[in-house]
Amino acid sequence: MTYGQMRGYAASLGVDVCSDNLPDDKQGMYVRTLNLIMIERDTTYRVKRCALVHELVHWEYQDAGCRGVAGMKSERRARLLTASLLVSPAEYASAEEIYDGERLCMASELDVTVQVLDDYRELVLPRLVVV
Repeated sequence: MTYGQMRGYAASLGVDVCSDNLPDDKQGMYVRTLNLIMIERDTTYRVKRCALVHELVHWEYQDAGCRGVAGMKSERRARLLTASLLVSPAEYASAEEIYDGERLCMASELDVTVQVLDDYRELVLPRLVVV
């Protein structure tokens, strides 16, 4: 799904999505009280796409913020689910083989950020069962 299609999907869920210049190098923010997701305006569509999925996970779970122990847990869950939603095991395996594990090339091939690729490796791969 493209970033534009994802914005349309978010709208169909009743979530407002807007673009703006965000503070502190943030790529996205979910504002629970306003049912609003803000995405950094001055970045690539790849980054916007990954940030929107991440913030939609926060929306789905109605996360209150990223502070404290509860916030750390919700952030880890958002990273895990974002990576598992955006990277398929088959596509990951193919990219791993083609690019011999080179992160930048793999992330580009999979159309995700390096952070999402790293999250997939750290959080998703250990959970996969090989049959």
